[in-house]
Formats: sequence, C-alpha cells, structure tokens
Amino acid sequence: MPEKSQSADQTIASIIDRMTNQEKVDLLSGFGMWKTAAVPAYGIKPIVMTDGTYGVRYSIPQIDSDERGGMDLDAFLSVVNQRASDVAIAWGEMKPATCFPNGSAMGNSWDEDLMQRLGVLLGQECRAMGVHLLLGPGINLRRTPLAGRSYEYYSEDPLVTGKLSAAVIEGIQSQGVGTSLKHFACNNSEVERTTMDSVVEERALREIYLKGFEIAIKQSKPWTIMSSYNRLNACRHRRTRGSSMGSCATNGASTAWSYRTGTASRTVRPR
Repeated sequence: MPEKSQSADQTIASIIDRMTNQEKVDLLSGFGMWKTAAVPAYGIKPIVMTDGTYGVRYSIPQIDSDERGGMDLDAFLSVVNQRASDVAIAWGEMKPATCFPNGSAMGNSWDEDLMQRLGVLLGQECRAMGVHLLLGPGINLRRTPLAGRSYEYYSEDPLVTGKLSAAVIEGIQSQGVGTSLKHFACNNSEVERTTMDSVVEERALREIYLKGFEIAIKQSKPWTIMSSYNRLNACRHRRTRGSSMGSCATNGASTAWSYRTGTASRTVRPR
C-alpha cells in the first residue's frame, strides 16, 4: 500500500508502476459497454458511465452484468441505427428515471440558473443509481433541423450553447458526478458520422464551432471530453476501434485554452 503522506498523483504513479501490462490494458479497454474494468488488487473499482440525453439512461442488463463483453463499433452502430422500438429492446430494461425536457427545449429557456439546478438533479439521480460519469451534455450546433440529434443540442448559437452547457456541467459535478462534454468537434451530421470529413474555415471553426466548447471548458471544467469520429479538415483522428481523439482538435484545446490531454483517448483534463 502507498504511504499516507503521498499525494494523489504520487499514489496513482506508484500503483501504475506496479501494475502488469495486462492490468493496464484491462483498465483502458473497459468491461462491457458502460464501465471500466476493476483491478481489485489495487482497490480500483469500475467507473460506471451512462448516457444522459434528457435523463439518466441506465441499462440494467448491460451495466449490471458481471460478464465481460459489450459491442464493437459496428455492432453498436447496427443497434442505434434501428427504429427506436428496436433500440429499446437491444438496450434492455431501464431503471426508472426523471424525463427532463430535451436539449432544444432547455436552450429556449435562456436560463443559466435553471440549467444549473437541472444539472444538480441529474447528478443526484446518477449518484442514486451508482453512476460515476454522465456522458453529456452534447453541445454540437444545431446547423439544420434535419440532423438526427438536433433535439439533443441547445442552440445554433455558440454563446447560448456554451453558457447553458457550463451551467449544467457545474450542477452535475457539484454532486461528485463527472460529465463528458461532447462531441468534440464539428460532429454536425449523423449521416456517415464515423467517416465524414467536416470542412470548416479556421475563423468559423474558432468563432462558431469551437466557441461553445471553449466557454464550457473554461467556465465549468468538465471532467472529460468525448471526441467525435469525423475527420476535421481532412485531419485523421488517432483512433482506436470505438473511440477517438483528433490531434487537430485537441491541439487547439491544449494550446489556446491551457488544457493538457489525458492519456485516455476520450479524455481532456484541465490544468
């Protein structure tokens, strides 16, 4: 066991030094679709994650399963591209949760205090269900009402988007639950979202498409950031099968916003 006088960073470094390569791989590769692998020898418990589009979506058979498994990217996409009724069958029984207004309705409130209170409630429900990380909020811009997830996003305006998402993040994280700001960046279409190239001029990128992320990151310091699958101006992501983090996008966050990237492909952490 590490000495009590060690800092948290020293304790973590000490544990990592003693872990086998297989234990490190297990820690990064996850255990099923919604949680990380536990490493009991070092007291490391699973991190439980779930979606939070307009409420906490806790899939009982997927999250509570003790069997290692889950879906690769192709299998996951084959599920989410089905009709809503078929997706519900694939996800299995859900724990009862509060159904909040969707993102576009929240955006019409223009009310940061209300959004912060909503975030507190989301954080409380996560804690009650044993969820450590809520995969949201999603803050891509609502470029077109035809985009498959426009209902999930707050606004076409980056200032409104950034301020409201920052308030939600602050509320959730005040309850000791992490957030995952998504989808970074320029994931503005669900059609071919894993292969498309979002071509954006630098000024538009900085002043419109990244501005909401910049505001939210600087103001609320989300615990994690979820990357998008798409290329950005032909820049390829450094990707693994199922998750990615684009170097072109993270360079902007690291340099202009004084952030450092974490070792996990889906994480950006504040200094």
